[in-house]
Amino acid sequence: MPKSVPAPQVGRNFQGEAPALGSNAKFVVRHDPETGEVLTHDPMAARAMRFAMQSAARAILPKTRTAKCLRLRVRGQDVQVWRSTEYGTASYSGLQTCGSVWACPVCAAKIAERRRAELIGAMTAHRASGGTMLLLTLTTPHQRSDDLGQLLERQTKALQRFWADKAVRGVFEAMGVLGQVKALEVTHGRRSPHNNGWHPHYHVLLFAGSGVDLARFDGPQLRDWAVRLYLRWSALCERAGLGVPSFEHGLKLHDGSKAAAYASKWGLEDEMTKGHTKRATHGETPFDFLRSFLADRTDTQAAALFREFAERFKGKRQLRWSPGLKARFAVEDVTDEQLAERVEEGAEYLGTISLEQWRDVLAVDGRANVLACAAAGGWPAVREYLEAIRGAGAGGAPGGSPNGGTRGDG
Repeated sequence: MPKSVPAPQVGRNFQGEAPALGSNAKFVVRHDPETGEVLTHDPMAARAMRFAMQSAARAILPKTRTAKCLRLRVRGQDVQVWRSTEYGTASYSGLQTCGSVWACPVCAAKIAERRRAELIGAMTAHRASGGTMLLLTLTTPHQRSDDLGQLLERQTKALQRFWADKAVRGVFEAMGVLGQVKALEVTHGRRSPHNNGWHPHYHVLLFAGSGVDLARFDGPQLRDWAVRLYLRWSALCERAGLGVPSFEHGLKLHDGSKAAAYASKWGLEDEMTKGHTKRATHGETPFDFLRSFLADRTDTQAAALFREFAERFKGKRQLRWSPGLKARFAVEDVTDEQLAERVEEGAEYLGTISLEQWRDVLAVDGRANVLACAAAGGWPAVREYLEAIRGAGAGGAPGGSPNGGTRGDG
């Protein structure tokens, strides 16, 4: 009979969530770029929530790489624990990662933060060279009865034709656009007063102002460009079988301040995360479905919608840079999977967890607790926790052996 597991400390982060066991890692202070509000949170508490959400995703998607993520060892490697010397947070190495920005809350947060740094670096360099940024948002009509896969297919056709359209290219030339980064996002309106189902849409960061007079980028000029772009977007959406998007919502063009605010918020490792990971103001994001399922396992609709989302978005790229743009700003070309596997920069090695100990951790779903102990008290605290749960996995780790193997989809 294993020893009792220490109870988590009582406390709340800025969103009212209880932090993980013994969590007293550094609190991170950031400012909302739009409101100036100070946002303080415990990064280890947020990470504990992501591990819990990942477990919910595993229950919904039991035969995927996400179900194995940070549970099975990489063949020939040990499970090691590391602690960031800068932030006081802890992480693992030696475990398989799925690298999914769509289905895995843990990998998504790690990847998104690094992608955000890439965006900020490129935008800063572009402005330093005399350019400016614009934020273009593209949406299409959507109904509750729409099939998500078909909706995405039609949107892709409309977008491809939009970039190739002669009139659109003329507007971009007038703007001095030398490249763009497209972000794909999606929400669902199941709890909205008028449920319009899935709402996939695009945010596009335009690297503009190259070789043109920036004084032209005033309100009237932006509105003129927006109208001209909307007319082409509307026509191409109709041609793709999507219907005609409204003038109010179909296309929006914002100046550099809005672009900077979007990029600075995108991908933060707290609950301000943008894209499909954020908490939606209207409707729900896919990760909202995981939160709902985690809170209420009878919410089968949330589980079904998350499964549909994961299946339809599998293999799609969340961020797409136009050709040559990464090279222009010396942005490293790495895959999401490679980013998910990286140990945090500036991390120090704390210790190695044996196979038997890792079975115990999985048996009590204690992956987040190990990291919280490491962040709070270093390796001595981890050893104490492992001793407290010793023997919990004697019957075998749930969901398969943690001994690992090849990185298959299962």
